[in-house]
Amino acid sequence: MFGKDIYWYGVQAVSLLKSGKLHSPDNSPVYHIVAFLFRIFGISDETLFVFQILTSVWLIISLFIARYLVFSVKDTLNQRFHFIPSILIFILGFLYPKQSWALGFLILSFGFLFPIPTISSLFLTTPSPSSPSFSFTLFRFPLRWIASGVLFIFCFWFHPMVALLGLGVLILYQIPEKFYLLIFCFGFLLPILLPEDPSGRFYSEKEMYPLSAAFALAGLGILWDWFFLIFGSSEPKFHKLRRALAFFGLLLLFPILHFADIQFRILLSLILLTQIFIQWNVFQILIWMVSTGLWIFTLFMNPNQFRYSYEAMWMPGESMASVPNIGLLVAHHGFCEYYHFQFNKDCLSFEPDTKAISELPEGTEIYRAVYGIRYENLLSSKDENKKPIFSFLQPLGEYQLVKEQDWKTYRLSLEKRNSKLLQVAKSWKNPYKERPIFIKRKHTNGF
Repeated sequence: MFGKDIYWYGVQAVSLLKSGKLHSPDNSPVYHIVAFLFRIFGISDETLFVFQILTSVWLIISLFIARYLVFSVKDTLNQRFHFIPSILIFILGFLYPKQSWALGFLILSFGFLFPIPTISSLFLTTPSPSSPSFSFTLFRFPLRWIASGVLFIFCFWFHPMVALLGLGVLILYQIPEKFYLLIFCFGFLLPILLPEDPSGRFYSEKEMYPLSAAFALAGLGILWDWFFLIFGSSEPKFHKLRRALAFFGLLLLFPILHFADIQFRILLSLILLTQIFIQWNVFQILIWMVSTGLWIFTLFMNPNQFRYSYEAMWMPGESMASVPNIGLLVAHHGFCEYYHFQFNKDCLSFEPDTKAISELPEGTEIYRAVYGIRYENLLSSKDENKKPIFSFLQPLGEYQLVKEQDWKTYRLSLEKRNSKLLQVAKSWKNPYKERPIFIKRKHTNGF
C-alpha cells in the first residue's frame, strides 16, 4: 500500500460497519465512503487501494470542472481542455484522502465563485436597475455564489482545515498587496511571540522550519513546485488571486502549527489550487515535465518517505496479536494503524498517558513494539544492579516486543549514559511524547 494514513481509514470504516459508530469521533463523511466500498468489494487492502484511486479521480474531475467555469471567455476557450493534471493529484489522493475530498469541493467552490468580487465592488459599484447588465448580474452571479457556498459547506464538512485554508486565501485576496510586507513581518515574529500552547496545536520546535521538513519528505519536487507557486506568472484577470495564493505559500516558511506535516499539506493544497488558473502552453508543459520527473525520482529513490514497509509488518503483527495479555500495544504511527486494521487490536502511537492507562482492560499490560534497535542490544542491556532490564523480550524481525515498563527503564538508562541509541529510542520510530490535548479529545472511544 502507498500512503502513511490509509489503514486508519480502514479502521474507521470497519468500526462503522460493525458498530455503526466511528472508532474515533470525526464528522467527516469520507469514512462512510470507505465503508460503502467495503460493503461492495469486501474489507481488504485492495478496497483501500480502490478508495485511493477514486479519491484521485475526484480531484481530477474537480479541476477540469473548475477550469471549465473559470476559462469562460472566447479567447481562452481552449484552456478549458488543454490541461494535464499535476502528479500532486495522486500524491494528495493517496497520502491524504480526507483532505483531498475536501479540496475537491474547495476547487469547485472557487470555480463557481470566480471572478471573485472584492468587498468594495459589492458595496460601491452596484449597477443601476436601468442598466442592461443589472438583471443579468442579479440572475447569474447570485446563483453561482449560492453554488459556491454550498460546495464550501461540503468542504468544511469533509475537512475543516481545508475550508479554513480557502477562507484564508479569500481574506488575503481582499487585502491590498501593499499590506503584504506588514503581514510577512508579523508572520516572522508570530512563532517567537506565541506562548506555550497547552493544547499542543502550535509548533514548538523552533529549530525546524516546515519548508525544510517538506524538502526532507518530498525532495526537489516540492521546492520546484513551491518556486513556481511563489514566482509563477498569470494573465491579468488571475493576477490578484495568484498573488494571494503565492503570498500564502510564502508564509508557510514560518513554523506555526504543531506538525510541520500540516503545513506541508497546506502547501500541497495551495500548489494544486493554482492549477485552476494555469495558462497551458509550451512553457507550462516544460514545467510540468520537470516537476513530474522530480517527484517520480523521489518516489523511486525514497519510497519509504511516502509509505511504510507494510510487507514487513504482517509476521510481527500476527505474533503480537497472539500474545493474550496485551491490553494495549505502543508502536510507531504506521505499524499501529496496520496492526489495528489487520488484527483488530488496540494500539497507540504515543507515550501511554493516564487516559490510556485507565482504559486498560483488567488483567492486561501495555507492551511496546520497539523498532530500529537490534535484539542483541536489548538482550545485553543491564540495570544498575547488573540485572537484565527486560523481563520479556520477543524478537520479531525488525520489531522487538517488550513490556512498556521495561522499555521506560531502558530508555532512562540510555539517557544516563548519553547513548547514541537514544536518538532512535526518542524518535518517530519509538513514540516518546504523550498525545497533545487536541488529539486526546478526539479519542473518546477506546484508545
